[in-house]
Amino acid sequence: MRQIHESGENYLEVILDIQKELGVVRSVEIARRVGVSRASVSKALGVLRDMGLVEPAYYSDVVLTEAGLAHAQAVRHRHDLLCHYLRDVLGVSPDVAEHDACRIEHVVSNELIERLEVLLEQENLPSSRQEETP
Repeated sequence: MRQIHESGENYLEVILDIQKELGVVRSVEIARRVGVSRASVSKALGVLRDMGLVEPAYYSDVVLTEAGLAHAQAVRHRHDLLCHYLRDVLGVSPDVAEHDACRIEHVVSNELIERLEVLLEQENLPSSRQEETP
Protein backbone atom coordinates (compact mmCIF):
# COMPACT_ATOMS: atom_id res chain seq x y z
CA MET A 1 0.00 0.00 0.00
CA ARG A 2 1.17 3.54 -0.73
CA GLN A 3 2.04 5.75 2.18
CA ILE A 4 -0.89 7.83 3.33
CA HIS A 5 -0.32 11.57 3.58
CA GLU A 6 -1.29 13.86 6.44
CA SER A 7 -4.45 15.00 4.69
CA GLY A 8 -5.54 11.40 4.16
CA GLU A 9 -4.99 10.63 7.82
CA ASN A 10 -7.02 13.71 8.73
CA TYR A 11 -9.89 12.47 6.56
CA LEU A 12 -9.76 9.03 8.19
CA GLU A 13 -9.82 10.64 11.62
CA VAL A 14 -12.82 12.80 10.70
CA ILE A 15 -14.65 9.80 9.23
CA LEU A 16 -14.02 7.85 12.45
CA ASP A 17 -15.26 10.76 14.57
CA ILE A 18 -18.43 11.18 12.49
CA GLN A 19 -19.08 7.44 12.60
CA LYS A 20 -18.81 7.45 16.40
CA GLU A 21 -21.03 10.51 16.76
CA LEU A 22 -23.68 9.97 14.09
CA GLY A 23 -23.38 6.31 13.08
CA VAL A 24 -23.58 7.18 9.39
CA VAL A 25 -20.92 9.08 7.47
CA ARG A 26 -21.92 11.23 4.52
CA SER A 27 -19.54 13.22 2.35
CA VAL A 28 -21.43 16.45 3.05
CA GLU A 29 -20.67 16.09 6.78
CA ILE A 30 -17.01 15.35 6.03
CA ALA A 31 -16.87 18.51 3.88
CA ARG A 32 -18.45 20.57 6.65
CA ARG A 33 -16.01 19.38 9.30
CA VAL A 34 -12.90 19.62 7.16
CA GLY A 35 -13.98 22.95 5.68
CA VAL A 36 -13.68 21.99 2.04
CA SER A 37 -16.03 21.49 -0.89
CA ARG A 38 -17.85 18.22 -1.53
CA ALA A 39 -15.78 17.91 -4.72
CA SER A 40 -12.59 17.98 -2.63
CA VAL A 41 -14.02 15.32 -0.34
CA SER A 42 -14.95 13.20 -3.35
CA LYS A 43 -11.40 13.42 -4.69
CA ALA A 44 -9.89 12.55 -1.29
CA LEU A 45 -12.29 9.63 -0.85
CA GLY A 46 -11.26 8.35 -4.27
CA VAL A 47 -7.64 8.27 -3.16
CA LEU A 48 -8.56 6.56 0.11
CA ARG A 49 -10.75 4.07 -1.78
CA ASP A 50 -7.85 3.28 -4.15
CA MET A 51 -5.70 2.61 -1.09
CA GLY A 52 -8.31 0.22 0.29
CA LEU A 53 -9.12 2.39 3.33
CA VAL A 54 -12.72 3.39 2.60
CA GLU A 55 -15.56 2.04 0.55
CA PRO A 56 -18.64 3.88 -0.49
CA ALA A 57 -21.76 2.07 0.59
CA TYR A 58 -25.34 2.54 -0.53
CA TYR A 59 -26.78 6.06 -0.71
CA SER A 60 -23.33 7.66 -0.65
CA ASP A 61 -22.50 6.57 2.90
CA VAL A 62 -18.78 6.32 3.56
CA VAL A 63 -17.54 3.22 5.36
CA LEU A 64 -14.05 2.56 6.68
CA THR A 65 -12.61 -0.77 5.61
CA GLU A 66 -10.94 -2.92 8.25
CA ALA A 67 -7.57 -1.43 7.26
CA GLY A 68 -9.06 2.08 7.21
CA LEU A 69 -10.58 1.63 10.65
CA ALA A 70 -7.29 0.37 12.09
CA HIS A 71 -5.39 3.29 10.58
CA ALA A 72 -8.00 5.82 11.74
CA GLN A 73 -7.94 4.44 15.27
CA ALA A 74 -4.13 4.58 15.35
CA VAL A 75 -4.15 8.22 14.24
CA ARG A 76 -6.90 9.09 16.74
CA HIS A 77 -4.94 7.33 19.51
CA ARG A 78 -1.75 9.26 18.69
CA HIS A 79 -3.73 12.50 18.58
CA ASP A 80 -5.47 11.90 21.90
CA LEU A 81 -2.27 10.78 23.62
CA LEU A 82 -0.29 13.78 22.37
CA CYS A 83 -3.07 16.21 23.23
CA HIS A 84 -3.34 14.70 26.71
CA TYR A 85 0.41 14.97 27.26
CA LEU A 86 0.66 18.53 25.94
CA ARG A 87 -2.32 19.73 27.96
CA ASP A 88 -2.08 17.76 31.20
CA VAL A 89 1.66 17.24 31.62
CA LEU A 90 3.18 20.25 29.91
CA GLY A 91 0.34 22.65 30.75
CA VAL A 92 -0.26 23.84 27.20
CA SER A 93 -3.66 25.49 26.71
CA PRO A 94 -6.37 23.16 25.36
CA ASP A 95 -6.64 24.97 22.02
CA VAL A 96 -2.90 24.95 21.43
CA ALA A 97 -2.63 21.32 22.58
CA GLU A 98 -5.36 20.31 20.12
CA HIS A 99 -3.74 22.21 17.25
CA ASP A 100 -0.22 20.98 17.95
CA ALA A 101 -1.31 17.38 18.51
CA CYS A 102 -3.05 17.45 15.13
CA ARG A 103 0.21 18.45 13.46
CA ILE A 104 2.54 16.19 15.47
CA GLU A 105 0.42 13.02 15.21
CA HIS A 106 1.43 12.47 11.59
CA VAL A 107 5.18 12.49 12.08
CA VAL A 108 5.94 10.83 15.41
CA SER A 109 7.33 7.34 15.63
CA ASN A 110 5.61 4.40 17.27
CA GLU A 111 8.52 4.34 19.72
CA LEU A 112 7.71 7.86 20.90
CA ILE A 113 4.03 6.98 21.31
CA GLU A 114 4.96 3.88 23.33
CA ARG A 115 7.24 5.95 25.59
CA LEU A 116 4.50 8.53 26.13
CA GLU A 117 2.11 5.76 27.14
CA VAL A 118 4.63 4.44 29.66
CA LEU A 119 5.32 7.93 31.00
CA LEU A 120 1.64 8.73 31.44
CA GLU A 121 1.02 5.41 33.18
CA GLN A 122 3.96 6.06 35.55
CA GLU A 123 2.58 9.52 36.31
CA ASN A 124 -0.86 7.96 36.97
CA LEU A 125 -2.22 9.87 34.00
CA PRO A 126 -4.09 7.28 31.95
CA SER A 127 -3.28 7.25 28.27
CA SER A 128 -6.04 7.56 25.72
CA ARG A 129 -5.86 3.83 25.02
CA GLN A 130 -9.07 3.32 27.00
CA GLU A 131 -10.89 5.73 24.66
CA GLU A 132 -10.39 3.52 21.63
CA THR A 133 -13.32 1.50 20.43
CA PRO A 134 -13.04 -1.60 18.28
